[in-house]
Amino acid sequence: MNARWVALLLLASFMAASCSEKPEPKRESKGEENESKPREDEIAEDCVAFVRSTKVLPSTPECAGCTGDSREALAFRQIKVDRMSCAGAACEITVTLRAAFHAGPSGTIAGGLAGWLSPEQRQAFLSGHAPEGEQLYPVKITYRRNGEEWRPVEFDRADPK
Repeated sequence: MNARWVALLLLASFMAASCSEKPEPKRESKGEENESKPREDEIAEDCVAFVRSTKVLPSTPECAGCTGDSREALAFRQIKVDRMSCAGAACEITVTLRAAFHAGPSGTIAGGLAGWLSPEQRQAFLSGHAPEGEQLYPVKITYRRNGEEWRPVEFDRADPK
């Protein structure tokens, strides 16, 4: 081999090595973005779990404290993130949840969105007549960062738009 070929090979090797060491800026910015606020898919998962935690408990006197016979009161339909405000290790996120009542035997509604139900909806459900159609629930979720993960710490009633 002549000296020119050796020099070209060394130059090509050096360039390939130096190019491969450069970090990808998109990955870094995406990682920083994920750390600065909860991801929308995580918010959606938390909201689905919150809706599903709204349970119907049997309304029979002999089973006043039973929870084994509980069933989901609402079926999750959709989430819309309305507002997100983050500062440091805390975020306040306002969402609108769409859910529909499951038809079924009457009972007492507890957990999850139970506090959002109107007295009329509660009475209808207790008498075995689940309200029809989708219902809208404005919810404010407070998130706190724990290390690398965001965790919901409170679900509260949000002001309707």
